[in-house]
Amino acid sequence: MYQLNYRSKSKSGIDYKDLEDILAEANAQNSALNISGCLIYHNNSFVQILEGRKKDVLHIYEKIKNDNRHHEVTLLWANDVDKRFFKEWHMAYYRPNDSNLRQFVDDLLLLTELSEKPSSSLLTFWASVRKILLGGNIKELERV
Repeated sequence: MYQLNYRSKSKSGIDYKDLEDILAEANAQNSALNISGCLIYHNNSFVQILEGRKKDVLHIYEKIKNDNRHHEVTLLWANDVDKRFFKEWHMAYYRPNDSNLRQFVDDLLLLTELSEKPSSSLLTFWASVRKILLGGNIKELERV
C-alpha cells in the first residue's frame, strides 16, 4: 500500500460547480483504481491524501499536477504503509452551509487532533489540514 499527500491552491474564481466537477471525476477515477483517501478544501487550498497501489496513486497525482484548476501543487509526503486508513472513502464530500460553517471547521480541527497518525504521511496530512483551517478567514469559504 502506498500513501501520498499534497497541497495545492485552487484557480482564481473557483465555484461550487468546479468543486463538484473535481469530486465527480475523482470519485470515478479513484473507484476504478481502488484508490481511497481524503480531500479537504478550505480558504482556496486543497489538501489531499491518496492511498492505493503505488503506480495508480502516482498516476492520479500526475493528473492533479496537470489540472488547471490547481496550481502550486506541492508534494508533502509519500511512502509505503501497511494498511489503508481511509478504506471506505473513494471520495467523501460535505458542503457546509452558512449556519453550520463554524461548527464544520471546529469539527474538522477536532478530527485533526484525534485521528490516528501512524505514518509520516498521515501526520503531514492532518498538520496541513490544520494549517489551512487556521490560516485564513472562514468567510473565504462562503464565497465559493
